[in-house]
Amino acid sequence: MKKLLAIAATALILPISSQAAPLDREQQQQVKELVREALMENPEIFIDVVNELKKREELAKSQAQNSVLTSNMAELFHGDDPFAGSSTPKLTIAYFGDVNCGFCKRQDPILEVLVNSYPDLKIIYKDMPILGPSSREAAALLLAARAEGNDAYLALHKELMSHRARHDSDSIASIVRKQGLDLEALKNAVVDDEIYKQLDRNIMLAQRLGITGTPALVFPDEVVRGFNQENVLKEMIDKRLRQTR
Repeated sequence: MKKLLAIAATALILPISSQAAPLDREQQQQVKELVREALMENPEIFIDVVNELKKREELAKSQAQNSVLTSNMAELFHGDDPFAGSSTPKLTIAYFGDVNCGFCKRQDPILEVLVNSYPDLKIIYKDMPILGPSSREAAALLLAARAEGNDAYLALHKELMSHRARHDSDSIASIVRKQGLDLEALKNAVVDDEIYKQLDRNIMLAQRLGITGTPALVFPDEVVRGFNQENVLKEMIDKRLRQTR
């Protein structure tokens, strides 16, 4: 009886199938009275209905996310972006960060540990400068430094992220020079519109994925927003690497 009543309650709350004949007004009233009586006597039925709604909502979100990831897979994982880790990975993660983001400054060292712990892991850097002009200035110089090699990018990125305070032009210039890079040459390279276009593409890609802040990590099957501890990320990586065996 309870199961039948739960179905009746669900029929009122969930959309009716397009192939089912709609209830007339009298039938709707009868179902409502039946449901009301059932809920008064067995309130746990309502909990069953709410749980079913939650399951369907989570399924819809998951399907929508998978669709977005699939349509953006090439831009996420197969572009010419700076990266750390394996050049022939079994698992690739895209990392959206900003040099002025406090949580990114905490996330970065953890990502370095992960790359050293997993020889089959690759982390792609998607600079997402959304925290002011100095974020954009630093991100542009980072991409300009990439022209001198992937290692040059990684070293400069690490130093910029190690700076605890918010960046300004002076702190950025100091770190660039500390890395032995030619600041003026990098600035001249940044004049090339393509660098800014790449940063804008990163931001638009993040928006399509529903990413509104940093840090964010994108696995091939999931978008992970916000800061995550090392043990949490290791569990996620282990699970996916097991699936590749």
